Amino acid sequence: MIIDSFEHIESYASLLPNLKEGLEAIKKEQAKGELTEGTYNFEGGFFKVQKGHTKPFTEGTFEAHRKYIDVQILLDGSEEIAWKELKELKEVIPYDEEKDAARYEGSFEHQIGICKGMFWAAFPWDGHKAISHSKEQQSFTKIILKLPVKA
Repeated sequence: MIIDSFEHIESYASLLPNLKEGLEAIKKEQAKGELTEGTYNFEGGFFKVQKGHTKPFTEGTFEAHRKYIDVQILLDGSEEIAWKELKELKEVIPYDEEKDAARYEGSFEHQIGICKGMFWAAFPWDGHKAISHSKEQQSFTKIILKLPVKA
C-alpha cells in the first residue's frame, strides 16, 4: 500500500501502470467544470467520483481486487482506512470477477487518517477497508482511479 500527499503522486508512475493517462483524464474532466459523481473511462483504465459519509470500522468488510490497483484521491473532507495483508484476512464473500472484488474479515489495528490533498493506493495483496471512522463520522469527496494490474 502507498499513502502519500497528492503532490508526490507522479513519483509513483513506475509502480502504477497508466497513472499518467489517468491523471490526464482527470484533469480534462476537471477543466470542463465540477466533477460529478459517476464513472469516467480513459484509455488504460477508468475512474469514479464518489461522495459520501464514513461508517464505523465495525461495519462492513475489507476488500481486495485482482484486476485493478485502487488509487484513491481525497478531493475534499476525510476518511480513515484500515489495511491488512490479504493473507492475514478471512475471505467471507468470494471473488466476483465482474466487480473485481472479494470481501474479507479481520482485525483493523492498522488505521490511518486520509484527508484532502492525500492519496492512497492498494495493490492486489492489500486488504483495505475504506470510508471508515474510529470516532466521528466524516464526509468526503474522492476519486477512485482504477489502474490495470500488469501481468
